[in-house]
Amino acid sequence: MPYGTLSTSHRIHFHDTKHAEPDRGNWKPPIVMIHGLGSSQNFYMPVIPFLPDYRCIALDSYGAARSKSQGERLTIEQLAEDVVALLDHLDVEKAVIVGHSMGGTMVHTIAAAHPERVVGVVSIGPVNPSSVKPEMFQTRIDTVSKDGMEPLANTIPTSATASNSTPLQRALICELILGQDPKSYASHCKAIMEMKEAVRGFDAIEVPALILAGEEDKSAPLEGCRYIYEHLGSSKKELKVLKSVGHWHCIEAGELVASEIAAFCSSL
Repeated sequence: MPYGTLSTSHRIHFHDTKHAEPDRGNWKPPIVMIHGLGSSQNFYMPVIPFLPDYRCIALDSYGAARSKSQGERLTIEQLAEDVVALLDHLDVEKAVIVGHSMGGTMVHTIAAAHPERVVGVVSIGPVNPSSVKPEMFQTRIDTVSKDGMEPLANTIPTSATASNSTPLQRALICELILGQDPKSYASHCKAIMEMKEAVRGFDAIEVPALILAGEEDKSAPLEGCRYIYEHLGSSKKELKVLKSVGHWHCIEAGELVASEIAAFCSSL
């Protein structure tokens, strides 16, 4: 699990399952995976083993987990540019970009700004910028600034998962949240509060797109996912609802998410 200092000057920690150079006659696109707020590349570890035929690159976004920041002000656009810079760092010309929650907004941002680098996008429980409630994220900022990450770690693993989530799943989510630096977490909350629709709007996204929504997702509900789907400019797009899944899709249903990603990639 190496670090890379990118052209953006951000030092990023990532996991890369790079295999031997594939036969170009049977080339499969690399898959780059972006986590959401309060998470890390480990969000995708329940998914990656079910994608053995693909090169999977999962990163800790700048300011999350092992990609340490100073808690400085950040934007969704800056975080998205880190992903493009990571492609450059790894000599990856084009990839399928997968993003969860805040990372879902980042994949749309990348697809709108750099369509030549994107084979397709998968957004998992993406945040609809027009439905963001700033007061909710300000409350989180106030909480972690005063008491650290523990109050959120005590509540989110239960409140943001489906009714059938397991103790092990909730424990992993708890550890992901506790692994965040409060100042950096607050800067990500601020970036969400200030985000706008992906660069030039969802209609600017023309690459193939898949949206995965959790049936029991209260953080990024189906209504918001449907809004994004309807406004995408892609001629090839699909919205799928995962039964009995909350907002932590890859932890709650890793094999199912992997099968949807694989099916999408094989259709490109």
